[in-house]
Amino acid sequence: MDLKKILALLISLAMAICMFTACGDTENGGENAENGGEPSDEGEQMIEDITTGIGEPKLIIDGEEVDTDGLVMMTIDGIEVPFDEYRYMYLFVDNARYSAGSMSYWDDHPEEFVNLLALTEGQLLENHWGQMLAEKNGVSLTEDDEKEVDEYMQSQRDSFESEEEYETALTQSGLTEDLLRRIMIQRVYCDRAYTDLYLNEGAPLAPSDEEIKEGLAENYRRVYHVLVSNDHFAEDEEYADADDETLKAAALEYANTLLERIKNGEDIYTLAQEADDPGMVGNAEGYFFTYGEMVEPFEKAAFELEVGEISDIVETDYGYHIIQRLEQDQYTEDNWDGVRELYIQDVFNSDVDDMLANADVEYWEDFDKLTFESIK
Repeated sequence: MDLKKILALLISLAMAICMFTACGDTENGGENAENGGEPSDEGEQMIEDITTGIGEPKLIIDGEEVDTDGLVMMTIDGIEVPFDEYRYMYLFVDNARYSAGSMSYWDDHPEEFVNLLALTEGQLLENHWGQMLAEKNGVSLTEDDEKEVDEYMQSQRDSFESEEEYETALTQSGLTEDLLRRIMIQRVYCDRAYTDLYLNEGAPLAPSDEEIKEGLAENYRRVYHVLVSNDHFAEDEEYADADDETLKAAALEYANTLLERIKNGEDIYTLAQEADDPGMVGNAEGYFFTYGEMVEPFEKAAFELEVGEISDIVETDYGYHIIQRLEQDQYTEDNWDGVRELYIQDVFNSDVDDMLANADVEYWEDFDKLTFESIK
């Protein structure tokens, strides 16, 4: 399932699996990892950075330790986020984005704490969209879903030589077995909600074929384009000492030359093969996209073109573009299954974004007393 939300699904799950399996993989250099191979040096360092300093869970408010047993830090549309789950995501975001485990960072950057809380909340919202969508639409996990969770949990336990190693790996990853199971359930909820509500035949939230065809015609464009990047001549000996403005001027001059050649009958697709966008190399179908997927000047120009029309020079941060709009009615018919799924995915992503933006979030009564020293 090549979806933005599925791909972005549960960074916490990905990190839970990554950290957890790495902690338990003491003999085979990472072969227990989900991808079946050794983690990269960069991945190992990230795991080490994130797991360093993770100890017994603690919550300190006004200098006093709070009993976290049963404590719900926040609810999202009525779905409870207990302290252990909140702590896990908070520590991940803090270590990966901010302090890397160093308390001195927060002494020097206290103003960033509000952003840490906002990012933690945002990731928790993303983690729960599957359950939120499922509960709003009466979707439940199936017996096969429950079996998938059970098999996953058993596979994790079986990957360790002893119960002690298993428990140690959980602790070092900032997890408990119960939390790992809940994170896995969140992932399965996402798959189930998308499949039942959008993907299956007759799915209640999927648009009809007629709606899809109308939406594709109105809100999508298919184009070829030639890009001359701002630094197109940076490797040329002639421009060895050129500054950025000189390079941009040379790139613009060359782009205008290509535009004249296209207007004089040269094929834009052929010229694109030698230009600076690798995405056009061998891409005979061109780019097929909707609003919000391209940089604004490119998008605006593409949507103003008639079929077959070629744009003037379009400047973006990437450089200078020449765009030709392609027909898409026949393309849609020839590639119906693929474009239909693409359209449904875009509808799905938009629906989830709207749901998350309008989620009802409530906080623990002392949430506003949190400081960078509160969560251990």
